[in-house]
Amino acid sequence: MHFRPKSFRSLPPIVLVASMVLSLSLSASAREAKGFAAATLVEAADYLPCGNGCSAHAEPASAFCFRMGDQVLVGDGRSYLHEKKFSSLEELAGMQLQIRFNRRSVWIRPSEGPTMKIERGSQFENFKDAGCVSAVRRPILVVAYSHKRPAKVPAEAFALAGSGRGDPYLWFQCDLDPHVSVIACRKWYANGDFYGKDWYCARTVAGAPVAADFELDPLLSQEGRLVLKSGAVVQQDRRGRTNDQLDRPNEACR
Repeated sequence: MHFRPKSFRSLPPIVLVASMVLSLSLSASAREAKGFAAATLVEAADYLPCGNGCSAHAEPASAFCFRMGDQVLVGDGRSYLHEKKFSSLEELAGMQLQIRFNRRSVWIRPSEGPTMKIERGSQFENFKDAGCVSAVRRPILVVAYSHKRPAKVPAEAFALAGSGRGDPYLWFQCDLDPHVSVIACRKWYANGDFYGKDWYCARTVAGAPVAADFELDPLLSQEGRLVLKSGAVVQQDRRGRTNDQLDRPNEACR
C-alpha cells in the first residue's frame, strides 16, 4: 500500500498498487457481519459533507469510526431538522458497542436506547486515528485507479486524496533533487488539468533526512502533507517562489 516515487518510471508498479488498493477495499467490504458483534467506537465528530459549498441551512453529518478486530469501518449518520439524532453516540467514543454491517450500512446497538442505522463510508478526513483516515481514503483511491488516466497526466504520477476544485483526489508526481535537498511535487486535477506544484524539504518534521528512494503512504498522504511509509511527516517547504524560482536562493529550506 505504499508508493516509492522512483518506481513510477514504468506503469506496472502503478497497476500493482492500484490492484492492492482495490483488493483491500473489496476484502474489507466482503467481510460483512451478519450478526451483531463488539466493536470499539474509535472516534466520532460532526462535519459538513458539502464543505465550502454548503447552504446556510445545511445540516451536519455525524462521522463515526469503528474498530472490530483488524478491520476499521467508517460511516455517516445524518440528522434532519436539528434533531441531533446521533449526539448521544458521539459521547461514547472509546467505548465498545454492538454493531453489524453490510456494504452499504452499519447498524449500531448501544447499551441503552434503540438500534441506529448509519450509511457505510464517510467523507470526513479529519479523524485523528490513522486507521480511520485510511478507511475514508481507500475508496477514493479505488475510484481514481478505476477511471482511465487523463492523457495529460504522466504514467508515473500517482493518486492522493485531495480537495482541489472539489475533486476527491489529485494526481501527483514527486521527485527529490539531491543537489538542493528539495522534493518538488507536480499536481493535476482528476480531469488532467495541471494544478501547480508543492515543495518539501528533504527531511521530516523531526529533522531526519529523506532518502532518495523514499516511499510514501498513499492513504495518509494528501495535498500539503506527505507521509512516509515509516509514518514520518515530510517538512513542507514554505520559502517564497516566483515562477518556481526561490525569491531568496540562499535561504535554507524551512
